[in-house]
Amino acid sequence: MNKWILSACVLAVTAAPAAAVDVRLDSYRNPKNENFRIFNHMYLDGVRGGLMASNAWLTRHGGKLLFCLPGDLALTSEQTEEIMLKSADKRSAKGEMVVALLLLWGLQDTYPCEKPASQPTAPAPPD
Repeated sequence: MNKWILSACVLAVTAAPAAAVDVRLDSYRNPKNENFRIFNHMYLDGVRGGLMASNAWLTRHGGKLLFCLPGDLALTSEQTEEIMLKSADKRSAKGEMVVALLLLWGLQDTYPCEKPASQPTAPAPPD
């Protein structure tokens, strides 16, 4: 079920109109003008909101979260951008890489969900 949700999110992003999807790493880092720079920041904020909404939906429906923000953290636009750019650097991302995926991966790197501690196994009884 969780893979279906993630696949649906990716499909929704890729099926959106080209103007909304066309925010690639190169155009994000090198906007044509101030209006494009503002649009890029608004787009990244929208992606952040969408990913957080997806996590809220997963929480409500018992799914596995995409990433695990601390409960008291309000992620700022500046932090969001820093996380996305670090993710790009970590992956040596090329200019055509989609900013939304870089942010998702960056959030997963920065705020991983703790894996449940494995249950200790009882020692085998002596023969």
